[in-house]
Amino acid sequence: MITVPDSSLSHETISSKQNNNNFGIYSIVWLDASINSQNNIDTQKRIQSSIKYLQIYEKLDACKTYIYSVSSHHRVILIVSDYFGQQLIPEIHNLPQLFSIYILCKNEQCHHQWIKQYEKIKDVYHQFDDVMNRLRTDYSRRKQDKSDEPISISFSSLNKSSEKSTTEIDGQFVQSQLLVACLLKMKTTTTDKNEFISECRKVYKDNKAQLQYVNEFEKEYAPEYALWWYTRETFLYRLLNKALRVQNIDLLYLFGFYIRDLEQELKQHRYSLPIHVYRGQLMSIEELYLLKDSKDKLISVNSLLSTTFNRELALMYLDSSNNDNMLQKVLFEIDADPCQDGIKPFVDLSKISIFPEEEEILMMLGSVFRVIDISHDDSNIWHIQMNLCSENDCGLQKIFYHMNNQYGINNTRLTLFGSVLIDMANFDDAEKYLRRLLQQMSSQHKHLYKCYHALGKVLFEKGDYNSSLDHLRKSLEILEKSKSNNSHIAYIYNSIGEVYQKTGEIKLALESFEKALDIFKETFTDDHENIAWCYNNLGIIYLQQKNFSKALHYLMKALNIKQKILPDGHPCLGNTYNNLGNIHYYCHEYDQALEKYQLSYEIFKKSLTPRHPSIARVLKNIGAAYEAKKNFIEAKINYEKAYHIRRLKLSLSHPDFIEITNDIERVSFHVK
Repeated sequence: MITVPDSSLSHETISSKQNNNNFGIYSIVWLDASINSQNNIDTQKRIQSSIKYLQIYEKLDACKTYIYSVSSHHRVILIVSDYFGQQLIPEIHNLPQLFSIYILCKNEQCHHQWIKQYEKIKDVYHQFDDVMNRLRTDYSRRKQDKSDEPISISFSSLNKSSEKSTTEIDGQFVQSQLLVACLLKMKTTTTDKNEFISECRKVYKDNKAQLQYVNEFEKEYAPEYALWWYTRETFLYRLLNKALRVQNIDLLYLFGFYIRDLEQELKQHRYSLPIHVYRGQLMSIEELYLLKDSKDKLISVNSLLSTTFNRELALMYLDSSNNDNMLQKVLFEIDADPCQDGIKPFVDLSKISIFPEEEEILMMLGSVFRVIDISHDDSNIWHIQMNLCSENDCGLQKIFYHMNNQYGINNTRLTLFGSVLIDMANFDDAEKYLRRLLQQMSSQHKHLYKCYHALGKVLFEKGDYNSSLDHLRKSLEILEKSKSNNSHIAYIYNSIGEVYQKTGEIKLALESFEKALDIFKETFTDDHENIAWCYNNLGIIYLQQKNFSKALHYLMKALNIKQKILPDGHPCLGNTYNNLGNIHYYCHEYDQALEKYQLSYEIFKKSLTPRHPSIARVLKNIGAAYEAKKNFIEAKINYEKAYHIRRLKLSLSHPDFIEITNDIERVSFHVK
């Protein structure tokens, strides 16, 4: 039976101040060229005392960058001047994260005709106080409505009839599963809970009610009470699901111990019979369109999913919601059979919930579903039927097997987390955690070299080549002093070679890659992935030397190995196709180059997140091929796509960002 502790605090309603921090579902963005006028500065001071999630911008580009950077699972409310609105809204109106817009027009005679084109514009106001009164009213309506809390969904293109299943799995889908797998694989330490408590005190420093719950959690929490704590109306479940929805890495790392406890409780008390359950949900039209396109395909829910046996209760939540037609009413109907192998656990919470009449079934985060059918009824409710799937479904097992093997059990907990963040292109977060690990490790720690190596890789991706080389050399020095016959030395040589290649020191790069290859050949068979990695790098070097025959020789050797051992659609295949495209490009075979680049791009779209640097790299190459063909319009389109990714991922001083900016300026001269 599920353990329920004695509570030292009575149940209280969550204070509205909880959402006055960066962990709320909504954020308010105010864009106005006169934002720093004395009158507006006074307004800012007055409203920021009560609204802490207000983002203020004076320049359009900075505001646009922020909105693009926000997760699609977040909801941005935009307050914008009439002048900026006419420039910004046509570009961003269809972004799923843009929830609603209010126009602030101090001239009462301003022209409103253009506003009628955009359904997300709710109203026009002439005083900021009137806008804020409207927002407070809307918030009061929403705060009791759980169906308004978005759920984070990753989509795949995998359908039942797909034979090459792993080529059809989208990068976002894989990465969401990878992050969950990593969090569950890490081991809990004695300091985890204390670090979590410390962060919660910062988040809720102005919320006495929630601070009481934080204090109670510190004193009373134990792993066997994880589910009980989740069912309570406290900071815990809202903060956890928010962190999962937007993949807030800092919070998810701190929540790791609790997520692992939850999984163990779900496994221990898992429901043993097949179920048919429901969930009422308000969704944006963009989210609904994605679901409509996902019939017969797989989706992954990236947060814990609360459902109910009671269909009428799920419909009641939808009927009671104060919807202004910006959100669609959706009723999910889910079938799940716990007897399937590899299925995520789910549990009946009615015995421990303070609301047993809700007949709640809680499903584990990362649960994968197949969308069976979608229909619309006369009550204006969308019905979505889904089945809970296992990891063995239609070829998923192969990708999960490869994914899990890639992050071996020999990693320490923070190097494992750092490695996953690197592959997700979260380089700032990866650097933060790896530097943290360095501070914790002694000079004799057996995995110190791994930490230096991983940090060197992060700094390489961030364009800090000198610091990258320093950390990689330190890693190499530690291993060589230990006189260990460790194949990891080859990994370091490969990374050092990549730095030299990027800085134009071709001879040193070639020497490093050849050393790595010699060591790998002594350790692995000829068709090992690491051998292919070295061949790929050697091919790049010979390409830079314009030795196209040797470049083609090594790249084809790399491709043959990868096709033999990697799942279809693995991003390493995309890298090799991109490099083969470069050979054609430098040989002035632009059509053949475009063919290889497009093949690489299609693989990356399926296997990487939309903002991954590799996608920007191949888009830049596609643009270059079109530019060489004098198709400046297509060149500019692809350069701009690459620019948007690099603007979000790289510093303004990064060589790759400077390069793509120059590319756009150059082709813009030819585009009228």
